[in-house]
Amino acid sequence: MTSNRPLPISRAWEHPDAYIEALLGFSTTSVLFMNLCGSVHMVDFLTREPDLYTTILPKDWIFFFEQHGTQDIIRLLLREDIEHLRGAGKPSVDQSSRTWNGGAFPPQSLLDYIFNIRRLTLQREMCSSSSESIQLPKQVAMHMNRKKVHEVECISQHVASLSATVSKRRGEPVTHIVDFGSGQNYLGRTLASSPYYKHVIAIERRHQFISGAKSMDVRAKLAKDPKAQYSRKGKSSCDGCTGTPEVTVSETTGASQPTIEGSQVSDAPFVEMLGDMSVQPDEILASTTKCPLQEKIPKSEIHTRGTLSYVEHEIQDGYLEPIIDHVIHPSPAGASGRKDKEESDARLMVVSLHSCGNLTHHGLRSLILNPSIVAVAMIGCCYNLLTERLGPATHGLPILQSFHPRLKETGTSYDPHGFPMSKYYENYRSPGATTGMKLNITARALAVQAPYNWGVNDSESSFTRHFFRALLQRILVDRNILAKPCVSEDASSDGAYLEARNSSIAMGKLPKAAFKSFTTYVRAATIRMSRDQIYGSKVQEHIAAMTDEEIQCYETQYSHARKHMSVVWSLMGFSAQLVEAIIVVDRWQFLREQDLVKDCWVQPVFDYSESPRNLAVIGLKK
Repeated sequence: MTSNRPLPISRAWEHPDAYIEALLGFSTTSVLFMNLCGSVHMVDFLTREPDLYTTILPKDWIFFFEQHGTQDIIRLLLREDIEHLRGAGKPSVDQSSRTWNGGAFPPQSLLDYIFNIRRLTLQREMCSSSSESIQLPKQVAMHMNRKKVHEVECISQHVASLSATVSKRRGEPVTHIVDFGSGQNYLGRTLASSPYYKHVIAIERRHQFISGAKSMDVRAKLAKDPKAQYSRKGKSSCDGCTGTPEVTVSETTGASQPTIEGSQVSDAPFVEMLGDMSVQPDEILASTTKCPLQEKIPKSEIHTRGTLSYVEHEIQDGYLEPIIDHVIHPSPAGASGRKDKEESDARLMVVSLHSCGNLTHHGLRSLILNPSIVAVAMIGCCYNLLTERLGPATHGLPILQSFHPRLKETGTSYDPHGFPMSKYYENYRSPGATTGMKLNITARALAVQAPYNWGVNDSESSFTRHFFRALLQRILVDRNILAKPCVSEDASSDGAYLEARNSSIAMGKLPKAAFKSFTTYVRAATIRMSRDQIYGSKVQEHIAAMTDEEIQCYETQYSHARKHMSVVWSLMGFSAQLVEAIIVVDRWQFLREQDLVKDCWVQPVFDYSESPRNLAVIGLKK
């Protein structure tokens, strides 16, 4: 990606500003788009009155859909030559005699809608590279599935290349890579190994993930098992080792910096190993530290020339300088902190492989808030976990399963860390006279769909899951366990539905075997719902007592609605590509607005078929 093409958009757009204006304009004025991405809850599909299908879709669309199968409709949305069809459907041409796929010809408004979604969707093709792919060593690739291997291979090469570019532009090396939300540290383990040899600071809030990552370091033969290092107290069983028992660093009263307690290791080697990353010892120094921010920083020097530092810390914002300083410049035992206040000579790049929700925002802001950070490359996911900056948190009904528990924790109203990030989005005034670009949770949850990866079998399975859940909701309403959803008074004029005011029962994700038949599904769901503190007793009384025949009657009665739901869900998944584009472009726009940022762009870094959340937002500091 280059400065003159900072966004992966169609060549039809000469400048990103024109694209952004069109993107936001369409998404805030198209009633159909707003209904499909933000107002329709599939769980309510069979309980809404008037009927959702006939209410939100134009009549000529419905006539067309009735004459074609669902898979053919998906093909039209995603793969047909729309330019050709739109040309064939000009007003001057008599469409009454034209057919498509043996049935009715698509309405002009449908073709125009598909055309607009496609031209505004960010292009996802991975940039070709002249260099051959560097495969992960087998010991490093352990425990990774095919998708994770592809991601780690691609992003590792990209980080290494970007690091070299940043170093060349700045005339100074990138000394460390900071991995936000490192998880099992697949990325950090790879970057610290051959052929990259990077010095990695892995920040992760879950202690069990750090413990698991350190165990994988041992199994990958990148670190020695600390349990097997010593044959007797204070002596190393390894020839040539100087003896480095586990070191505990903690705060002492009156000291502003941590000090070493209870260690027989001399201060000099400890400081040298953590402070001068050019040292290449053959052995491992493992330590657990507690920094001024109450963080735990286990550190290990692996067999290669790279290093790994694990920081247990829940990131609340993008300010990391104290943590970074403590890892890179630890104080010797007894010291009260660095006396010199000179700016650190460390230069860091923050990266993240699929950071959830606001974590991506924190990573992007770290470029602005920390003098030592000179570049960022963030790949986001889990857009439903974003908070909302311009209004109170919105909570939609679950589509298939209950939302992640962190949603409640991070769903703060008017959260300064939430969406949108950019001033442009904050001050955007739509043609509808509303100020500020907003996306509710229903729209954001849809943004993780990957319609171009849908196959026949998996799409049909998805349609079945939606149908069963909506049909169960119909039963819950009919049996007076849940209330019928409410509709706004002016819904007839604009098709916009209010959030359902009734409560819902969160069931979580049911096993695949539960979807063998609707009866099987209801029985499995009943077990889950019976545990609900509010509705459990009613479920036992009214649902558990239903006979198989009663359940099957529901499936028969509403069987016609399965295709209707499938068509609407296909339109929702197709349209939601713009929701992801809105979020990603906002992040790029935020970097673009910062005086400290020299260059920023968005780049696909994975093969979409392998990993559809493949857009990296990249920023370089001046």
